[in-house]
Amino acid sequence: MERFWNLIHYFIYRAHYKFHLFCNKINPFMLIHKLPFQKRMYAKKGVNIIEEINKAFERPDIGLSSIVSGGAMYGLFFFFCFGVLNFGMRFLNFYLESYQIKLNLQAYHFIVLVILSIVVNHFLLFKNDKYLVYFKEFKKMLKKDKTKWAWISFLLILGIFLFSAGSLVFLHSKF
Repeated sequence: MERFWNLIHYFIYRAHYKFHLFCNKINPFMLIHKLPFQKRMYAKKGVNIIEEINKAFERPDIGLSSIVSGGAMYGLFFFFCFGVLNFGMRFLNFYLESYQIKLNLQAYHFIVLVILSIVVNHFLLFKNDKYLVYFKEFKKMLKKDKTKWAWISFLLILGIFLFSAGSLVFLHSKF
């Protein structure tokens, strides 16, 4: 489970970084760095600003792509648990109908889901920086395996969002 969750985390990280590189090509603000006075200023300092920006995104320990992928992992687990909660509440409401008891989502349900998401991700990904060890391992994967796991990650993310949305539809449906 830990390895699988770290695989998903790694491929979200890589997807975000590749999306950043793609956006560099169409980002109008990056044109500022191509102006002659801007180039001269950074040349005097011995800095390639575009390379530095890319490094700020790519660093696995404190890079922006790593931060975004960590947040995405919290969100994925939250949405998965939210879907499970919705299905559970629908089945409980179905069985408690004869007692005229109706369960509804309350604010404390969301608080519990957020806390659960934080705790699970902490132990699976972030405790003792486990994800950095996995990132090094996954970086050495064969291209074929990377492609396979990237698609699996994409399909899992899509599946979690569809499961969560479907649970809302199911929660408010009539048998």
